[in-house]
Amino acid sequence: MKKRKTKTKNKKQKKLKYIFLLIIFLGSFFYTCITLSLKMSNEEFVRYLFMKEDHPMISFYFSKVWDSFSKNGFSLNFKNPFQIFKGNYAYRDYSSNDGDSTVQSVDSTYVKDPYPEKEITEPKVYLYNTHQLEEYSSKNTAQYNVTPNVMMLSYILREKLNDRGIKTIVEENNVSEFLKANNWNYASSYKVTKMLLDDAKTKNPTLEYYIDLHRDSVKRSISTTTINGKSYAKILFLIGLEHENYPKNLEFTEKLNAMFNEYYPGLSRGIYKKQGKGVNGIYNQDFSPQTILIEVGGMENTIDEVFATAEAIADILDKYMEGHV
Repeated sequence: MKKRKTKTKNKKQKKLKYIFLLIIFLGSFFYTCITLSLKMSNEEFVRYLFMKEDHPMISFYFSKVWDSFSKNGFSLNFKNPFQIFKGNYAYRDYSSNDGDSTVQSVDSTYVKDPYPEKEITEPKVYLYNTHQLEEYSSKNTAQYNVTPNVMMLSYILREKLNDRGIKTIVEENNVSEFLKANNWNYASSYKVTKMLLDDAKTKNPTLEYYIDLHRDSVKRSISTTTINGKSYAKILFLIGLEHENYPKNLEFTEKLNAMFNEYYPGLSRGIYKKQGKGVNGIYNQDFSPQTILIEVGGMENTIDEVFATAEAIADILDKYMEGHV
């Protein structure tokens, strides 16, 4: 009788042990789901922006959880279940000696290609950012460990244009690295992008349109508008007048601006012509009559508003190329 009781007791203890381990595993799993769904790299965040148009967040974070487990070989250390967070994502390390948690962050500035597997041949449009790290508001993205910038805008617009059958590429070279390597100041950024423009044209002779995307520094009340109940980041065209062929750039820009006023009234803030002391005055627009600079939104605009504007820009460029001028 005593042996039977001991055996029964051992079975219960064993059962409780498995239940306890299962609870730890499930708890760690769901904590991972929540953590990985919120903490993203810049590249993941761009992909998420497209995914959330048609799918809920759950489909995105399950793909992230799968990747995380795959990288860790589906192994779980029950003494330190948080080890499954350690990969290419931001995570909190609770094992520090002083007892304080430390946030390990991924790079939230320069943005690599979110879709490196895609190859664009014979592109027509070249998108670049002379000032690659101009940032948008992180108010709605801090939870993802992401600070949106104009490079994200370039990748978003590229996808929107390619979806419309307009073959588009983005300049991926890091302008800051060029400046650093040559010991050039920030004002020399246009010198760097001129070199990149020449290189892009040499490698891709089919290119016809060159668009330099920036972010303005104006306050939200100036940089934001609502069209049909949807919030957009306003655009501003900038034209340099200090080269002899600027009338052709201006003519091209005026046509685009007129189309924005027709199809998206209030979205464009117009055309800002610049020349004189203290300004660049050219902005590489002497490279081609179809080289333009567009300021998209301001520092207080959200990435969702910028995303909406990218859709509008893609729509207008599509209409222009189709001859709906």
